[in-house]
Amino acid sequence: NDEPLRVDIPHKYEVLGNGTQLRVRNIGFADTGAYMCQAGSVGGVARDISSLVVQENPLQREPLQNTRFLVFHDMGLAAYEPDTCRLLHVVQGTDVIPGTQEYVCGDKGTRCSWGRAVNVAERYVYVSQPGRDRVLVISVEQMVVVDVIVTDQYPVELWYVASLDQVWVLNWRSTNDEGIKTIQVIRYASEKKKHHTVHPEPIDGHFDLVKSLFVPPAQDLAHDFRYAYVTHTNQRGLYKLDLANMKYVKTVDLTPYNCVPQGLVYSSLHGLVVVDCAEPITARRTGQLVLDYLTDAVVGVKPSLVGRPYVTPDSQLVVTVDTKARVKIVVQRVTEHGLDYLYDVSTTLNVSDITFFPSRMSHSYDLFAASTDKDDILSLDLHTGE
Repeated sequence: NDEPLRVDIPHKYEVLGNGTQLRVRNIGFADTGAYMCQAGSVGGVARDISSLVVQENPLQREPLQNTRFLVFHDMGLAAYEPDTCRLLHVVQGTDVIPGTQEYVCGDKGTRCSWGRAVNVAERYVYVSQPGRDRVLVISVEQMVVVDVIVTDQYPVELWYVASLDQVWVLNWRSTNDEGIKTIQVIRYASEKKKHHTVHPEPIDGHFDLVKSLFVPPAQDLAHDFRYAYVTHTNQRGLYKLDLANMKYVKTVDLTPYNCVPQGLVYSSLHGLVVVDCAEPITARRTGQLVLDYLTDAVVGVKPSLVGRPYVTPDSQLVVTVDTKARVKIVVQRVTEHGLDYLYDVSTTLNVSDITFFPSRMSHSYDLFAASTDKDDILSLDLHTGE
Protein backbone atom coordinates (compact mmCIF):
# COMPACT_ATOMS: atom_id res chain seq x y z
CA ASN A 1 0.00 0.00 0.00
CA ASP A 2 2.80 2.38 -1.03
CA GLU A 3 4.61 1.91 2.27
CA PRO A 4 7.90 0.02 2.67
CA LEU A 5 7.66 -3.15 4.73
CA ARG A 6 9.24 -3.13 8.17
CA VAL A 7 11.20 -6.33 7.62
CA ASP A 8 13.08 -5.59 10.83
CA ILE A 9 9.97 -6.37 12.89
CA PRO A 10 10.67 -9.70 14.60
CA HIS A 11 8.27 -12.60 14.12
CA LYS A 12 6.29 -10.67 11.46
CA TYR A 13 8.07 -10.68 8.09
CA GLU A 14 10.68 -13.03 6.69
CA VAL A 15 12.29 -12.69 3.27
CA LEU A 16 13.29 -16.07 1.81
CA GLY A 17 14.95 -17.52 -1.25
CA ASN A 18 17.37 -14.67 -1.89
CA GLY A 19 14.52 -12.18 -2.00
CA THR A 20 12.13 -14.33 -4.06
CA GLN A 21 9.53 -15.03 -1.33
CA LEU A 22 7.95 -13.03 1.48
CA ARG A 23 6.52 -14.89 4.48
CA VAL A 24 4.06 -12.99 6.70
CA ARG A 25 3.33 -14.29 10.19
CA ASN A 26 0.66 -13.45 12.78
CA ILE A 27 -1.77 -12.36 10.08
CA GLY A 28 -4.31 -9.65 10.92
CA PHE A 29 -6.85 -7.58 9.03
CA ALA A 30 -4.30 -4.76 8.74
CA ASP A 31 -2.15 -6.99 6.52
CA THR A 32 -4.73 -6.79 3.72
CA GLY A 33 -3.28 -4.96 0.74
CA ALA A 34 -1.11 -5.08 -2.36
CA TYR A 35 2.51 -6.16 -1.93
CA MET A 36 5.03 -5.10 -4.57
CA CYS A 37 8.40 -6.76 -5.14
CA GLN A 38 11.03 -4.86 -7.13
CA ALA A 39 14.30 -6.20 -8.48
CA GLY A 40 16.94 -4.25 -10.37
CA SER A 41 20.25 -4.78 -12.10
CA VAL A 42 22.33 -3.23 -14.86
CA GLY A 43 19.75 -4.69 -17.25
CA GLY A 44 16.86 -2.68 -15.81
CA VAL A 45 14.12 -2.86 -13.18
CA ALA A 46 11.25 -5.37 -12.88
CA ARG A 47 8.22 -5.20 -10.58
CA ASP A 48 5.45 -7.60 -9.65
CA ILE A 49 2.43 -7.13 -7.38
CA SER A 50 0.47 -9.70 -5.34
CA SER A 51 -2.69 -9.04 -3.32
CA LEU A 52 -3.48 -10.37 0.14
CA VAL A 53 -7.02 -10.37 1.54
CA VAL A 54 -7.46 -11.35 5.20
CA GLN A 55 -10.91 -12.71 6.09
CA GLU A 56 -12.63 -13.82 9.28
CA ASN A 57 -12.54 -17.55 8.50
CA PRO A 58 -10.41 -19.46 6.00
CA LEU A 59 -12.44 -20.34 2.95
CA GLN A 60 -12.27 -23.64 1.20
CA ARG A 61 -10.48 -23.42 -2.10
CA GLU A 62 -12.62 -23.35 -5.20
CA PRO A 63 -12.65 -26.59 -7.17
CA LEU A 64 -10.08 -26.73 -9.93
CA GLN A 65 -11.50 -25.64 -13.26
CA ASN A 66 -10.56 -28.79 -15.13
CA THR A 67 -12.96 -29.53 -17.94
CA ARG A 68 -11.93 -33.11 -18.57
CA PHE A 69 -9.31 -35.75 -17.92
CA LEU A 70 -8.09 -38.39 -20.31
CA VAL A 71 -7.76 -42.11 -19.71
CA PHE A 72 -5.52 -44.09 -22.07
CA HIS A 73 -6.28 -47.80 -22.34
CA ASP A 74 -5.72 -50.84 -24.55
CA MET A 75 -8.53 -49.98 -26.95
CA GLY A 76 -7.91 -46.22 -27.31
CA LEU A 77 -8.63 -43.29 -25.02
CA ALA A 78 -11.59 -41.73 -23.26
CA ALA A 79 -12.32 -38.22 -21.95
CA TYR A 80 -14.28 -37.82 -18.70
CA GLU A 81 -15.80 -34.92 -16.79
CA PRO A 82 -13.80 -34.93 -13.53
CA ASP A 83 -16.54 -34.16 -10.99
CA THR A 84 -19.16 -36.69 -12.11
CA CYS A 85 -16.91 -39.06 -14.10
CA ARG A 86 -19.34 -38.67 -16.99
CA LEU A 87 -17.95 -39.99 -20.27
CA LEU A 88 -17.52 -37.09 -22.71
CA HIS A 89 -15.72 -38.56 -25.68
CA VAL A 90 -14.14 -41.76 -26.96
CA VAL A 91 -11.31 -42.20 -29.45
CA GLN A 92 -11.01 -45.78 -30.68
CA GLY A 93 -7.63 -47.29 -31.43
CA THR A 94 -9.01 -48.30 -34.82
CA ASP A 95 -9.97 -44.73 -35.75
CA VAL A 96 -8.08 -43.29 -38.72
CA ILE A 97 -6.06 -40.16 -37.94
CA PRO A 98 -7.56 -37.26 -39.97
CA GLY A 99 -5.51 -36.32 -43.04
CA THR A 100 -3.57 -39.59 -42.98
CA GLN A 101 -4.08 -43.27 -43.68
CA GLU A 102 -2.75 -44.28 -40.27
CA TYR A 103 -4.72 -45.69 -37.35
CA VAL A 104 -4.60 -44.19 -33.86
CA CYS A 105 -3.26 -47.53 -32.61
CA GLY A 106 -3.74 -50.14 -35.34
CA ASP A 107 -6.19 -52.33 -37.19
CA LYS A 108 -8.82 -54.38 -35.40
CA GLY A 109 -7.35 -56.49 -32.60
CA THR A 110 -4.26 -54.28 -32.13
CA ARG A 111 -3.70 -53.16 -28.56
CA CYS A 112 -2.68 -49.55 -27.99
CA SER A 113 0.84 -48.80 -26.79
CA TRP A 114 0.90 -45.71 -24.55
CA GLY A 115 3.76 -44.08 -22.66
CA ARG A 116 3.51 -40.72 -20.88
CA ALA A 117 1.05 -37.89 -21.65
CA VAL A 118 1.50 -34.16 -20.94
CA ASN A 119 -0.79 -31.16 -21.10
CA VAL A 120 0.57 -28.46 -23.42
CA ALA A 121 -0.80 -24.97 -22.71
CA GLU A 122 -4.34 -26.34 -22.14
CA ARG A 123 -4.61 -26.72 -25.94
CA TYR A 124 -3.07 -30.07 -26.69
CA VAL A 125 -2.20 -33.35 -25.05
CA TYR A 126 1.03 -34.93 -26.24
CA VAL A 127 1.18 -38.69 -25.69
CA SER A 128 3.97 -41.11 -26.58
CA GLN A 129 3.38 -44.43 -28.33
CA PRO A 130 6.44 -46.58 -27.57
CA GLY A 131 5.41 -49.45 -29.84
CA ARG A 132 4.93 -47.16 -32.84
CA ASP A 133 7.96 -44.86 -32.36
CA ARG A 134 5.96 -41.66 -32.37
CA VAL A 135 4.18 -38.99 -30.34
CA LEU A 136 0.54 -38.11 -31.00
CA VAL A 137 -0.78 -34.56 -30.56
CA ILE A 138 -4.45 -34.48 -29.48
CA SER A 139 -6.53 -31.30 -29.63
CA VAL A 140 -8.22 -30.84 -26.24
CA GLU A 141 -11.11 -28.89 -27.76
CA GLN A 142 -11.78 -31.18 -30.72
CA MET A 143 -10.60 -34.47 -29.16
CA VAL A 144 -8.94 -35.59 -32.40
CA VAL A 145 -5.34 -36.34 -33.31
CA VAL A 146 -3.97 -33.26 -35.12
CA ASP A 147 -0.30 -34.21 -35.51
CA VAL A 148 1.92 -37.30 -35.61
CA ILE A 149 5.57 -36.76 -34.65
CA VAL A 150 8.13 -39.44 -35.54
CA THR A 151 10.74 -40.11 -32.83
CA ASP A 152 13.65 -42.41 -32.12
CA GLN A 153 12.82 -45.96 -31.15
CA TYR A 154 10.46 -46.60 -28.21
CA PRO A 155 9.60 -43.13 -26.83
CA VAL A 156 8.30 -43.37 -23.26
CA GLU A 157 8.76 -40.30 -21.07
CA LEU A 158 7.56 -36.78 -21.91
CA TRP A 159 7.98 -33.41 -20.15
CA TYR A 160 6.56 -30.02 -21.10
CA VAL A 161 8.66 -26.91 -20.38
CA ALA A 162 6.09 -24.12 -20.59
CA SER A 163 8.54 -21.20 -20.45
CA LEU A 164 10.28 -22.49 -23.59
CA ASP A 165 7.25 -24.17 -25.18
CA GLN A 166 9.23 -27.41 -25.52
CA VAL A 167 8.29 -31.05 -25.10
CA TRP A 168 11.26 -33.23 -24.13
CA VAL A 169 11.17 -36.91 -25.10
CA LEU A 170 13.16 -39.78 -23.57
CA ASN A 171 13.39 -42.74 -25.96
CA TRP A 172 14.21 -46.09 -24.35
CA ARG A 173 15.20 -47.65 -27.70
CA SER A 174 14.12 -51.04 -26.31
CA THR A 175 11.38 -52.47 -24.12
CA ASN A 176 13.79 -52.48 -21.16
CA ASP A 177 14.65 -49.53 -18.95
CA GLU A 178 18.37 -49.58 -19.79
CA GLY A 179 21.07 -46.99 -20.32
CA ILE A 180 21.00 -46.85 -24.12
CA LYS A 181 18.40 -44.08 -24.37
CA THR A 182 18.25 -40.94 -26.48
CA ILE A 183 16.76 -37.50 -25.86
CA GLN A 184 14.79 -35.47 -28.37
CA VAL A 185 13.06 -32.08 -28.21
CA ILE A 186 9.84 -30.89 -29.86
CA ARG A 187 9.92 -27.09 -30.15
CA TYR A 188 7.00 -24.63 -30.46
CA ALA A 189 4.81 -27.33 -28.94
CA SER A 190 1.70 -25.18 -28.38
CA GLU A 191 1.68 -23.76 -31.91
CA LYS A 192 -0.67 -25.01 -34.59
CA LYS A 193 1.86 -26.41 -37.05
CA LYS A 194 3.59 -29.57 -38.22
CA HIS A 195 6.16 -30.56 -35.61
CA HIS A 196 9.36 -32.57 -35.69
CA THR A 197 12.07 -33.56 -33.21
CA VAL A 198 15.66 -32.44 -32.80
CA HIS A 199 18.46 -33.92 -30.69
CA PRO A 200 20.27 -31.87 -28.05
CA GLU A 201 24.03 -31.61 -28.30
CA PRO A 202 25.57 -35.08 -27.73
CA ILE A 203 28.03 -35.99 -25.00
CA ASP A 204 31.42 -37.03 -26.41
CA GLY A 205 29.78 -37.52 -29.79
CA HIS A 206 27.24 -40.05 -28.47
CA PHE A 207 23.45 -39.59 -28.34
CA ASP A 208 22.66 -43.00 -26.84
CA LEU A 209 24.41 -43.12 -23.47
CA VAL A 210 21.53 -41.73 -21.42
CA LYS A 211 20.05 -43.57 -18.44
CA SER A 212 17.64 -40.96 -17.06
CA LEU A 213 16.52 -37.40 -17.76
CA PHE A 214 15.24 -35.11 -14.96
CA VAL A 215 13.35 -32.07 -16.22
CA PRO A 216 12.11 -29.51 -13.65
CA PRO A 217 8.30 -29.48 -13.33
CA ALA A 218 6.11 -26.39 -13.10
CA GLN A 219 5.73 -25.27 -9.48
CA ASP A 220 3.57 -22.75 -7.63
CA LEU A 221 6.33 -20.14 -7.39
CA ALA A 222 6.40 -20.02 -11.22
CA HIS A 223 10.18 -20.06 -11.27
CA ASP A 224 11.54 -20.83 -14.73
CA PHE A 225 14.32 -23.37 -14.30
CA ARG A 226 17.05 -23.06 -16.92
CA TYR A 227 18.68 -26.44 -16.48
CA ALA A 228 17.82 -30.13 -16.36
CA TYR A 229 20.04 -33.08 -15.40
CA VAL A 230 20.98 -36.25 -17.26
CA THR A 231 22.52 -39.45 -15.87
CA HIS A 232 24.43 -42.32 -17.44
CA THR A 233 24.35 -45.95 -16.35
CA ASN A 234 26.51 -46.63 -13.26
CA GLN A 235 28.19 -43.23 -13.49
CA ARG A 236 28.54 -41.35 -10.21
CA GLY A 237 27.54 -37.92 -11.40
CA LEU A 238 25.17 -35.67 -13.30
CA TYR A 239 25.33 -33.86 -16.63
CA LYS A 240 23.78 -30.40 -16.45
CA LEU A 241 21.71 -29.52 -19.52
CA ASP A 242 20.85 -25.98 -20.70
CA LEU A 243 17.19 -26.33 -21.74
CA ALA A 244 16.98 -23.25 -23.95
CA ASN A 245 20.14 -23.98 -25.94
CA MET A 246 19.84 -27.78 -25.67
CA LYS A 247 23.50 -28.09 -24.72
CA TYR A 248 25.40 -29.72 -21.87
CA VAL A 249 27.15 -27.09 -19.78
CA LYS A 250 28.64 -28.92 -16.80
CA THR A 251 29.51 -32.28 -15.26
CA VAL A 252 28.71 -32.71 -11.56
CA ASP A 253 31.03 -35.27 -9.96
CA LEU A 254 29.40 -37.26 -7.15
CA THR A 255 32.22 -39.81 -6.81
CA PRO A 256 33.16 -38.61 -3.28
CA TYR A 257 29.66 -39.65 -2.19
CA ASN A 258 29.62 -42.91 -4.18
CA CYS A 259 26.32 -41.70 -5.64
CA VAL A 260 24.74 -43.00 -8.82
CA PRO A 261 21.55 -40.88 -9.02
CA GLN A 262 18.34 -42.93 -9.05
CA GLY A 263 15.90 -40.08 -8.65
CA LEU A 264 16.05 -36.29 -8.54
CA VAL A 265 13.58 -33.54 -7.62
CA TYR A 266 13.73 -29.75 -7.61
CA SER A 267 12.63 -27.11 -5.10
CA SER A 268 12.33 -23.60 -6.49
CA LEU A 269 12.25 -22.34 -2.90
CA HIS A 270 15.91 -21.73 -1.99
CA GLY A 271 16.99 -23.42 -5.24
CA LEU A 272 17.68 -26.94 -4.00
CA VAL A 273 18.03 -30.28 -5.79
CA VAL A 274 17.40 -33.52 -3.87
CA VAL A 275 19.11 -36.66 -5.24
CA ASP A 276 18.26 -40.26 -4.38
CA CYS A 277 21.58 -42.16 -4.45
CA ALA A 278 22.72 -45.75 -4.96
CA GLU A 279 26.03 -47.58 -5.28
CA PRO A 280 27.24 -48.49 -8.77
CA ILE A 281 26.79 -52.12 -9.89
CA THR A 282 24.99 -53.31 -6.72
CA ALA A 283 22.41 -50.47 -6.82
CA ARG A 284 22.29 -50.51 -3.01
CA ARG A 285 20.59 -47.32 -1.84
CA THR A 286 22.98 -44.95 -0.03
CA GLY A 287 20.69 -42.09 1.01
CA GLN A 288 20.04 -38.56 -0.19
CA LEU A 289 22.20 -35.66 -1.30
CA VAL A 290 21.02 -32.05 -1.31
CA LEU A 291 22.60 -29.81 -3.97
CA ASP A 292 22.54 -26.08 -4.61
CA TYR A 293 20.88 -25.68 -8.03
CA LEU A 294 23.06 -22.76 -9.15
CA THR A 295 26.49 -23.98 -8.03
CA ASP A 296 25.80 -27.76 -7.90
CA ALA A 297 27.64 -27.84 -4.58
CA VAL A 298 26.54 -30.54 -2.11
CA VAL A 299 24.97 -28.74 0.86
CA GLY A 300 23.48 -31.74 2.66
CA VAL A 301 24.07 -35.49 3.07
CA LYS A 302 21.44 -37.83 4.53
CA PRO A 303 22.84 -41.39 4.32
CA SER A 304 20.10 -42.93 6.47
CA LEU A 305 17.19 -41.55 4.41
CA VAL A 306 16.55 -44.10 1.68
CA GLY A 307 13.78 -43.87 -0.87
CA ARG A 308 12.26 -41.89 -3.69
CA PRO A 309 11.85 -38.14 -3.00
CA TYR A 310 8.94 -35.94 -4.06
CA VAL A 311 8.46 -32.16 -3.71
CA THR A 312 5.12 -30.46 -3.04
CA PRO A 313 4.09 -27.98 -5.77
CA ASP A 314 4.70 -25.03 -3.41
CA SER A 315 8.29 -26.27 -2.84
CA GLN A 316 7.80 -26.12 0.92
CA LEU A 317 8.13 -29.85 1.67
CA VAL A 318 10.14 -32.84 0.47
CA VAL A 319 8.37 -36.16 0.96
CA THR A 320 10.40 -39.37 0.80
CA VAL A 321 8.90 -42.84 0.54
CA ASP A 322 11.36 -44.90 2.59
CA THR A 323 11.03 -48.64 1.93
CA LYS A 324 14.25 -49.79 3.59
CA ALA A 325 12.59 -51.88 6.31
CA ARG A 326 8.90 -51.04 6.30
CA VAL A 327 7.10 -48.39 4.29
CA LYS A 328 7.60 -45.01 5.92
CA ILE A 329 6.70 -41.58 4.54
CA VAL A 330 9.24 -39.02 5.75
CA VAL A 331 8.36 -35.31 5.54
CA GLN A 332 11.07 -32.62 5.55
CA ARG A 333 10.74 -28.85 5.33
CA VAL A 334 12.78 -26.88 2.78
CA THR A 335 14.85 -24.14 4.44
CA GLU A 336 17.65 -21.84 3.34
CA HIS A 337 20.05 -24.25 5.07
CA GLY A 338 18.75 -27.42 3.41
CA LEU A 339 16.12 -29.90 4.63
CA ASP A 340 14.80 -30.07 8.19
CA TYR A 341 13.01 -33.20 9.46
CA LEU A 342 9.36 -32.61 10.44
CA TYR A 343 7.76 -36.03 10.99
CA ASP A 344 7.28 -39.47 9.50
CA VAL A 345 4.26 -41.73 9.02
CA SER A 346 4.42 -45.52 8.86
CA THR A 347 1.94 -47.47 6.76
CA THR A 348 1.23 -51.05 5.78
CA LEU A 349 0.47 -49.86 2.26
CA ASN A 350 3.10 -50.86 -0.34
CA VAL A 351 3.25 -47.41 -1.90
CA SER A 352 3.59 -47.39 -5.69
CA ASP A 353 3.25 -43.65 -6.32
CA ILE A 354 2.13 -40.45 -4.64
CA THR A 355 0.63 -37.16 -5.76
CA PHE A 356 -0.37 -33.88 -4.14
CA PHE A 357 -3.64 -31.95 -4.15
CA PRO A 358 -4.38 -28.49 -2.73
CA SER A 359 -5.83 -28.75 0.75
CA ARG A 360 -9.36 -27.43 1.09
CA MET A 361 -8.83 -26.57 4.76
CA SER A 362 -5.36 -24.99 4.86
CA HIS A 363 -2.87 -23.23 2.65
CA SER A 364 -0.96 -26.44 2.15
CA TYR A 365 -1.27 -29.73 0.29
CA ASP A 366 -2.71 -33.15 0.96
CA LEU A 367 -0.83 -36.27 -0.09
CA PHE A 368 -2.47 -39.23 -1.80
CA ALA A 369 -0.59 -42.54 -2.14
CA ALA A 370 -1.55 -45.55 -4.25
CA SER A 371 -0.67 -49.18 -3.53
CA THR A 372 0.99 -51.87 -5.62
CA ASP A 373 -1.22 -54.67 -4.26
CA LYS A 374 -4.32 -53.15 -2.62
CA ASP A 375 -7.39 -51.22 -3.76
CA ASP A 376 -6.66 -48.60 -1.13
CA ILE A 377 -5.58 -44.96 -1.22
CA LEU A 378 -3.66 -43.34 1.64
CA SER A 379 -4.61 -39.71 2.35
CA LEU A 380 -2.32 -37.52 4.46
CA ASP A 381 -2.81 -33.89 5.51
CA LEU A 382 0.75 -32.62 5.21
CA HIS A 383 0.01 -29.57 7.37
CA THR A 384 -1.05 -31.62 10.40
CA GLY A 385 0.58 -34.99 9.60
CA GLU A 386 -2.77 -36.73 10.02
